[in-house]
Amino acid sequence: MLFNLKIKASVISKHEKQKLIIGKHLLADWEIFCPIGPSLAFHVGACIGQFLYVHGGRIDRNSIEASNKLHCLNFDTMIWNEVRVPGSPALSHHACVTIGDRYLLLIGGWDGKARTSKVFVFDTLECKWLYPSAEGFPSDAGLSSHTATLLNNGKVLILGREGPLRMQPDDKIHGNAYMLTGSIESGKFAYSEYSRATESRSGHTTNFIGPRLYVLGGRNDQLLEVHSGYRSGSPDNEKVTESFKKIIKRLKPMEKMPGGRKHHIALESSGAILIHGGETFDGRSKIGKPVGDMFIMTDKPSINFYKIGESKVGRSGHICCVTKDENILIHGGLGHKIIHAYQLDLPRECTERKSGLSPLSKALQRRIECKQVEQLKGQILSCIM
Repeated sequence: MLFNLKIKASVISKHEKQKLIIGKHLLADWEIFCPIGPSLAFHVGACIGQFLYVHGGRIDRNSIEASNKLHCLNFDTMIWNEVRVPGSPALSHHACVTIGDRYLLLIGGWDGKARTSKVFVFDTLECKWLYPSAEGFPSDAGLSSHTATLLNNGKVLILGREGPLRMQPDDKIHGNAYMLTGSIESGKFAYSEYSRATESRSGHTTNFIGPRLYVLGGRNDQLLEVHSGYRSGSPDNEKVTESFKKIIKRLKPMEKMPGGRKHHIALESSGAILIHGGETFDGRSKIGKPVGDMFIMTDKPSINFYKIGESKVGRSGHICCVTKDENILIHGGLGHKIIHAYQLDLPRECTERKSGLSPLSKALQRRIECKQVEQLKGQILSCIM
């Protein structure tokens, strides 16, 4: 199931604003975008062109086995397909960046037996896996529940969990940051230790607002960490930015920061960051019941958090992607059960009315039309004969 973010267009009354706190009415919430698809958690995903790709993850919350499957959703037909290309790596808790609107660069992760620092590349144009070398990472350590952030100079900043190759209950989490350099064309990548000034985190997110990189969550204290001197290598989501601005105009900033959390999602724009879900450290996240908290963070004139409310769609270990049309989607994750995908609609002016069919309805309509054409062809052929 795929979910889309739906943002309320009408003006909110004072009475409704009070209800926002307890989640009865939200300015933005998730709606089903596609009711079918692969059930995964702790996987990776990205939108390239008219396709959503999701790779790896876990299919069972009680298993440590990592999936090696690659799935693809065609937004034109709303049909999921497994991309059956030999050589797909089995990984969960890994990271992914897109290169040149063509390549999926997978970094690190848990392969079902050990953590790894290997990198893998899927070429969406030629539909094949590539296996570049990756040197420079400590041989007795690996990566999982880390983040990979593409910078404007083509390098990838790796932040988060570095630990022993095999998971242990008392694993030490290091706060090291690494810079990954290289190219797909050369088939070579290299890690270099970049900084020890970062806090130890696992299951966190990293997002840009302008030249500042914000590290959110991944530990039970110090929710937020800020680093300057970077620039994002990903395109700005201008439509998303305008949507977030419309929401925060209707809300008051929180008096204090939200509590710590992990395995949430965070979506960046040029002026704000959307945060959803995850597991908190305050006792609210019981086994199998992650939270549905939704916040927007801004940094001008100072850092502020705005609470949208608590969505009924509580998830952890899910992914968030933005389509070519800048629709906000979430897929997978742990909740009541491992789910498929939801969509977040963008805000509209108060006088504007939502019109037209949903992507799924349009796809179903096209399928019906194609079937009708085939039936008509059959009738014509029978008449000729």
